[in-house]
Amino acid sequence: MEERNKGLIIFGIILLAIGLFASFYQKTQHVIGVGDETVTPYMNVGIVLIVAGIVFVALGFLYSPRKTPPPPPSNPQQPSST
Repeated sequence: MEERNKGLIIFGIILLAIGLFASFYQKTQHVIGVGDETVTPYMNVGIVLIVAGIVFVALGFLYSPRKTPPPPPSNPQQPSST
């Protein structure tokens, strides 16, 4: 199984959750002469966060973490410089 960049995936999921909450958050205001009105004040921000979350999750699945090459083996037959 391939290694995935778990940090990007987790960050994307967090952005998705915040974006979903923000886009469906409703607030009731009282408008004089009209009555109570329900609005979704953060819908645009929520949509941007949802899109960003999807992008980060996709990047997390596509890009694997950078692997460091193993250190070169030490050669015990080399003369010491003492």
